[in-house]
Amino acid sequence: MDLMDPVLLLTLSLCCWTAAARSLWTEKPWIIIGNQEIMDGEKVKVSCTLPIDYTGGNCRLFRGDSTVPFRLKTALGYVCAFHLSSQVLLGNQPVGSRILLRCDYTLQDYTSVFSDWGGVTVWGSSPSPGLSISRHFISPDDSVEVTCSPPLRSVSSCHFYRDSVYVTEGSCSRNMTGRQLSVWEKPSLLLRVNLTCTYDPDERLYIRSEPSNHSLLFVVDGSRVASSVDCKVSVNDDQLETLRNSSWTFVGADGVTVAVQVTNSSLTLDQTCSSGH
Repeated sequence: MDLMDPVLLLTLSLCCWTAAARSLWTEKPWIIIGNQEIMDGEKVKVSCTLPIDYTGGNCRLFRGDSTVPFRLKTALGYVCAFHLSSQVLLGNQPVGSRILLRCDYTLQDYTSVFSDWGGVTVWGSSPSPGLSISRHFISPDDSVEVTCSPPLRSVSSCHFYRDSVYVTEGSCSRNMTGRQLSVWEKPSLLLRVNLTCTYDPDERLYIRSEPSNHSLLFVVDGSRVASSVDCKVSVNDDQLETLRNSSWTFVGADGVTVAVQVTNSSLTLDQTCSSGH
């Protein structure tokens, strides 16, 4: 049997390799999502990356299982970039939905296979809840009743924060101790706490509540002093109006007292404590 011409064999091998490579990777585009999550009102960049320079062809962007593209762009090279607002991205879906995307490209009668799926979550926001507290002065072992009141009939849970620090979540009405509110803080005689809350709407949507109003309270640790002290703290006018009582006195078992007076004086930005009389 005659052996095949080595040159012809090499040529056929290269042709087969090229055809196989084309079938493996040249048809399928890649979809690249600029941000996996955006807020309603923001924009996102979605890129359809082509395996070859397809100048003159069209990139098509599809939403969900639809076979009708909702955006089309003429390719100028290897990448088609779509800049989509949240409203365009959502289409008829409500705010709080996760939108799945895919793309393909066409030229004359040729249409590529679809890319893999990519997804963007469009977060929405709900109105702020109200936050109320039963006391404004507590010791580390005392508790305060904290109530987060969402403007919705049904919520799955509430989240509570000390300034921007997460404290706890669950029931929207709960008792919290001074020690719980002081977690991760350096121990001190007088700790100013600004409480806020948010809630999770009881819906299968990606919705975040706006934060509540701030509620101010003070955790006073009388065990940190050996003799009686008088303390003054300065707050702004709005905070002063929310305090039911502008003073508080702790009396320890050994007779040591800690007296706290709240003022709106601009001369004292932080708390100051001095020996009592």
